[in-house]
Amino acid sequence: MTRRTKTILTALALSVATANAGAAYAFQADASAALRASGQAGERYDGYLGAVGDAPASVRAEIDAVNIKRRAFYTDLAAKRGAKIEEVGATTACTIFATKVQPGQYYQLQDGVWRQRDDAPIPRPTYCG
Repeated sequence: MTRRTKTILTALALSVATANAGAAYAFQADASAALRASGQAGERYDGYLGAVGDAPASVRAEIDAVNIKRRAFYTDLAAKRGAKIEEVGATTACTIFATKVQPGQYYQLQDGVWRQRDDAPIPRPTYCG
């Protein structure tokens, strides 16, 4: 990762962390919390939800709906910040891992393996700073 990318990611993390909670996390409200709590969906390193195991089509449709909203949010924020959508998603994942994924819920790091969080904090990807 280049120094410029790290700088952008740090700036985006600060922007996301200090943004109005209602606006910044509107895409995460009840739907994503309920999906995480169900154990059929988890948070991915790229800022999107993913299906854990063989989730039914109805759950996959809910995941898709949340991810469409997230993509729109990331696209808007990336345009405002002059960053790539992928950078915004990854930076948001850092915040989600630190604040939203509760013990017993699933998350996925860059290696693609689903893990269930225990009482310890989630190991943050190196790009989280």
